[in-house]
Amino acid sequence: MLRRYLLPLASIACLAVPSLALANAELINVVPTDGGCISGPTGASVQFWDVQPGKTYQLTISNVAECGNNGTDATINVRVNSTGSGNTDIVATMVSPGVYTYSYTVPAGATCTMTLFYCTTPGKNNTGLFVDRNDGGSFQAHLRVSSFGAGCTNPTPILGPDCQSVPVRPSTWARVKSYYR
Repeated sequence: MLRRYLLPLASIACLAVPSLALANAELINVVPTDGGCISGPTGASVQFWDVQPGKTYQLTISNVAECGNNGTDATINVRVNSTGSGNTDIVATMVSPGVYTYSYTVPAGATCTMTLFYCTTPGKNNTGLFVDRNDGGSFQAHLRVSSFGAGCTNPTPILGPDCQSVPVRPSTWARVKSYYR
């Protein structure tokens, strides 16, 4: 008797719950716009895109569905967090539904890595969702400030006293379970 009700209930749940395949935006491209060097992405867990201090980059994120009218608004708010250089609120522009682009100038004295967020509230540093790797992996994508050799080769991370270990985002289920403890 119970089986007869489970199939229709499961069908309704699939329609009511947003697709998990589009649950996290991904950093799909980083392009220098003023002659800066770029390398990456690299990293087995957190994905790093090596960038050069003082240079401007155009970043593109895809799979935005949690804000901006399910990724159809003309703009959304994003933020680049840096412990050493401060946080920068930016407005990203829609390229196509769920795909947004924005420019970011890496501060001249920047060090360490920079965490990327989307669906943020300007001026509120504790808002937004992490931008993930470009391959669908459940780890974050970071900009990593690096120096480069001749011809934009051999990126070497620029470390400073504010550099910390890379935070790991808990899985969705871990977050849900923590609410019910």
